[in-house]
Amino acid sequence: MATAKNELYEEVKAWAENAIFHSPTWSINQLDYSEKSISVVEVILSEMAEKSLLLTEDQVTMLTQEYGCYLLFTAYKLYGGEFFWHGEQEQPMLIVGEPEANIVLLTWHKVKGRLMGDKLDNVAYFLEQFGNDASAPHAGKKVIYL
Repeated sequence: MATAKNELYEEVKAWAENAIFHSPTWSINQLDYSEKSISVVEVILSEMAEKSLLLTEDQVTMLTQEYGCYLLFTAYKLYGGEFFWHGEQEQPMLIVGEPEANIVLLTWHKVKGRLMGDKLDNVAYFLEQFGNDASAPHAGKKVIYL
């Protein structure tokens, strides 16, 4: 079980901080783990998507992990929850609403899709939908945002 001071929490936080460190200069002061900053990440990924053919596979993986963790950590700050490792998807996830509900957020697939140019993988819209469920989880609700 994840707590605020476990290794996975620290790892997600460190990757989120790396996203800020590696972000374009214009965006650094806007990446403050706020709801508004999620739209900034969408713009950053959109700009990078225009250059995705120039990115190596390792760069895509790094950016996916960094911005995916930034979104996870922002969601954690906004809605609480606990981090767990999803073995099958090989990525961290945030679970909100337990024990009454089970609202799960996995971000890496969505970030990679957006980074590769898929406009349907809009991370701002994705996190807005997650936030709707996470801010007021209904008892018995089980949903996975992937």
